[in-house]
Formats: sequence, structure tokens, C-alpha cells
Amino acid sequence: AVVSTQSGHYGRGHCSKFSSQSAEPNKDADKPADTESVPDPDPLQIKEDENKALQQQLAEQTELVKSMKDKYLRALADGENVRSRSRKELADSKIFSIQSFAKELLPVSDVLEKALASVTEEERKASTTVSALHEGVHLTHSQLHQVFKRNNLVKIDPLDEKFDPVYHEAMFLVDDPTKTPGTVMAVLQSGYNLHARSVRPAKVGVVKEPQ
Repeated sequence: AVVSTQSGHYGRGHCSKFSSQSAEPNKDADKPADTESVPDPDPLQIKEDENKALQQQLAEQTELVKSMKDKYLRALADGENVRSRSRKELADSKIFSIQSFAKELLPVSDVLEKALASVTEEERKASTTVSALHEGVHLTHSQLHQVFKRNNLVKIDPLDEKFDPVYHEAMFLVDDPTKTPGTVMAVLQSGYNLHARSVRPAKVGVVKEPQ
């Protein structure tokens, strides 16, 4: 019985001691863990970074707008050049559409001129028939050249003018100390221009440079 009492006393004392230890608050558990302190961000630095980012975006957008504007202006210029070129080609096609036909008529004019030059004034006076034929050829030649004039087909006779390779074709060179070198001194065949464009160059003789 004594043993039982001691055992019970010992048991109660041990449990009471364990309970009191368990009931004590865990101070280490409630204590916050040590952390490294982080400084608060600087509002001025944040604002400066935002401004730099906005400035960068603005510069990129400005460059993009400039590039697009340049492309737009270049496209406008190209379009205007195409339209101008098309208008010029259309105008030229209207102006020079008769060039081939006009060139075919030039030998007709040459023949009429030779026919007029082949009859002398004495022959016309001596024969009314020859005079009538000459008058008919003259009227035909005049009518033909009126048609030429209305269509801006102009005859050129460059005698005593400076030789121009665009409108003249040199057939021979001659010495003539009384004339300036490069001067047209003879016209073998008249030339013709259509709207200032050479349809047929005049065949000429030119004074050559002195040796």
C-alpha cells in the first residue's frame, strides 16, 4: 500500500510538472524571424525612370512617323512623275502620230518642186499649155504646204546658217576662205521639222576648217 501511494504521488507530481512546462508560452515561436531591411524606393527615381521610358517611346514613334511621312511624300512624287510622264507621252503620241505619214509626203513635195524648177519663164510665155500646167503644179504645191503648215510640218532651208547635226546632214566639205568654217554653203535637199523635231535633215555642204 505504501508503494502504491508513492507511485501515485510520484505520478501526480511528474504529470503536474510536465503540465506546467507545457503550459508555458513558447516565446521563441512568437518572436519574428530576423529579416534584412529593404529601403523604400525613391519616388523621384521612379518618376525619372518613367520619364526616360516615355521619352524613348516618343523618340521611336517620332522616327516612325518621319519614316512613314518620307515614304508617303516619295510615293506622291512617284505618282506625280508617272502622271506627268503619261500626259507627255499622250501629248507626244497625238503630236507625232502623223510623223510617218508626213514623211511619206515629203518626196511628193520634192517632185513638185523639181517640176516647177524645170520650166523656165520663157517656156511658160511661149506656150499657154505649159503655163497652165505650171500653174496647176504650183497650186498643188502651195496647197500641200498649207497642209504641212497646219500640222506644224515646217520646211528648213539652212543656207548660210551654222551647221547643226540635229537638223542637217553634211554631204561634203568645201574650202571657202570668205565664209566662217562650219557654215552651210549649199543645200542639196531641204529638211523638215515636225514640232521642232527633225523628220528629215537637210542635206548640205559645209565650209571646212582651214588646214
